[in-house]
Amino acid sequence: MGSFNNIVVSERNQRPSFNGRTILRAYFMRDGEYVSVGDAQVSSVMLFNKELNTSPSSILDASTGLVTSGAAASAVWRWSTSGAAPGGGTGVLLSESQFTPTESSSCSSVYSVGTGRLAVVLNGINVVSSLLEDGTAVSSSQQLSGEPAAPYIDVWTVKLCANCDWTTFINDTQFFQNNAVILTEPLLLTTKNRLYNKKLELGANQKLKIGTEVIIENKNIDDSVKNVLRDGLITSGSIEILKHNTDNNLPSWVTVSGHADTSASVEITQDNTFLFLFNTDVLTSGSISNLGSGTGTYSVQVKYNVLEETIKSPLMYFTVV
Repeated sequence: MGSFNNIVVSERNQRPSFNGRTILRAYFMRDGEYVSVGDAQVSSVMLFNKELNTSPSSILDASTGLVTSGAAASAVWRWSTSGAAPGGGTGVLLSESQFTPTESSSCSSVYSVGTGRLAVVLNGINVVSSLLEDGTAVSSSQQLSGEPAAPYIDVWTVKLCANCDWTTFINDTQFFQNNAVILTEPLLLTTKNRLYNKKLELGANQKLKIGTEVIIENKNIDDSVKNVLRDGLITSGSIEILKHNTDNNLPSWVTVSGHADTSASVEITQDNTFLFLFNTDVLTSGSISNLGSGTGTYSVQVKYNVLEETIKSPLMYFTVV
């Protein structure tokens, strides 16, 4: 599972269902860099049943490449910038901290979660509504409960620069009915963590990558059920970075970033890899007391929740040179 504003959500790769809360993320890149996307550069995000829209021509205008008004009226769900008027008008992108799952505006808005990184949330739990392009309300209780478990497409209409033309981007996702399981015995599991980075250059701004393997040890659970469970057991994560000093005049270890500092910044990939962007300039800024030299031995520890357990990994060491 994933987390959005400290609320558990299903990522698109974690077998989501319309009965749960699902986040759809989009990362916009050009020439190897994330593209900054501002308020006026986002028109809408729409969700369509792929089996009913088997080709782009069924929803896009041939001359403009944009979603037609007729197709927009048949969308399963639609998101737009907060405050945007139906049929047009500029609203604002919300921040992750503004997400409240019981509010219609939260569940019909587009979120900016970083440079070039947008997200929308599909809420199948609470009765909230979205507005289609013509102003027609779409209610989750009416619309989503009747949607089949099937492949879907999410269509993002954005500008990748202030003066660029509107462009549509289409992604695949799938919703399931069989993502709930029943067990006849307590779940036995262990996890293993591995830090892929062993050496960082001082002055680098680089992602620390911690792979996590979830091992389900129950012999009586079928492998197909184990595969379903592995994809959704980790719901959130944070990391702690320590500097280990050998100078007797300094503390033996100093906290560079604590778990509370990183809980909102850690990303989790489909294969349970934790990512944290570590800007090593902080090691030479003088903001950390008793750090000593910026180069040396460091450790990282990842902390995450698996069901009712909170797990801390062993310290994993790397060097800054």
